[in-house]
Amino acid sequence: MNKKSNGNLTTILGRKIDFSEYKTSQGVIKVMYEKNLSKFSLLDDNRDIDKKHVAMLVISIKRFGQLMPIIVNEALEVIEGQHRLEACIELGIPVAYIISIKASSRDVAVMNNSQKGWKNKDFLKHFSHKKHSNCAEYKKIGKFFHTYSLPFSIGIYLLSGWNSLESGRDRGPLPAFRDGTFKIKNLEEAQTKAGQLIKFKTTVPHLVKINKFCIAFLRVSQLDNFSIKTAYERISKNSKKFDHCLNQDDWVEAMVKAYNYNLVTKGKKANKKISLYKVKMKKEG
Repeated sequence: MNKKSNGNLTTILGRKIDFSEYKTSQGVIKVMYEKNLSKFSLLDDNRDIDKKHVAMLVISIKRFGQLMPIIVNEALEVIEGQHRLEACIELGIPVAYIISIKASSRDVAVMNNSQKGWKNKDFLKHFSHKKHSNCAEYKKIGKFFHTYSLPFSIGIYLLSGWNSLESGRDRGPLPAFRDGTFKIKNLEEAQTKAGQLIKFKTTVPHLVKINKFCIAFLRVSQLDNFSIKTAYERISKNSKKFDHCLNQDDWVEAMVKAYNYNLVTKGKKANKKISLYKVKMKKEG
C-alpha cells in the first residue's frame, strides 16, 4: 500500500483521502468483481508464477473463498495477487479486485515485500486459541516443543508419525499443520524419539540443530541390530564422520559409519554392526 502523509491529507492506493473530511471519504475505495479474467494482464518484471503456490490457493479458495482482492492499476495490470488471479482462472470463478491509481511495476516489489509472512510459531499460536475446534491438538504440539527443543520440521514429522522423511520430495505434514487440521498420530512414540535426539545435545549439540542429522538418526534407528546406547557412544566419538556430508544420503551413510567405526564385535562388550543393505533392497523392491 502506497501511503504518503501531509497533514490531514493521505494518499491510499493512489487516491487522496482527506481525514479532516473522513465521513465523505468513506467508501472511496471499492472492491469490484470481474468474470472476464482475460482482461487482466501480468507484468513481465514480476516474479514467476509458482504453480505449487497456485495449487494451494485453489484448495484454499475452494474452502474459504477469495479472502483478499488482487490489486491492479487502471490498465488492469496485476500489481499484487497474480497467484490469486491464476487460482481463480483455474477455478473458473470471478476475481475480486481493487484499483490502485497510477500503480506500476515499481510498486510490485514494495507491495509484495511489505507483507510479513506467517512463521510456524504464528500458526501454532493461532490454532491454539480456544475458538478453533482443533485447539487441544495444537496445545499439545506447543507443549511438545516447549519440552523438546528440536528443529520444527523434525518435531512435526515425529508428531505426525510420518516416517518416510524424504527431504525435498514432499512437504509432509506441514500443509495440514498450517491449515489447522493437524492430528498427532502417536504422542508417546514422538516423545521417545525426541528424547533420544535431545540427549545428543550433551555431546554433539551442533549436529542436533541440523535437519539432515536428525533425519539420518531417525532412519538409522530403525535398522536391525541398532542400539541406542551404542549410538550415543559411537556417534559422539566419531562425529567427524559428518564433516563432509552434502545430501541426505551422505548423512545417513555417515551415521552408519560413525556407529560401526571401531565397534567391538567380540567378547562381553560385543555389539553387532548395522547395515543399510536390507533397507536399500526393500526400497528398490
